[in-house]
Amino acid sequence: MGMFDSFYDTVGGEWQTKALGQCLDQYGIGDAVPGPPIDYQMKVLGGPDGGPWEYAYATIREGDLASLPDERDESLPLRDYFDGWLPRGT
Repeated sequence: MGMFDSFYDTVGGEWQTKALGQCLDQYGIGDAVPGPPIDYQMKVLGGPDGGPWEYAYATIREGDLASLPDERDESLPLRDYFDGWLPRGT
């Protein structure tokens, strides 16, 4: 699967992405996330309690990890798992 970075939700669930530095960095709720200091969502792969793994969305507000897992908010830009940007409404 290669290198990735991890987000952790409030119950310790791990959610992974390859959209950042792929340096095994770890981010918790409230931590600054590399990237633009705007509100957006990022597609992440993970799951509570170690599985089964599924896609969900992390919400980034003003450059900080605000919440996860989230439902898709189509009013926010979407950064995909591999660091592309998808149009709104997807």
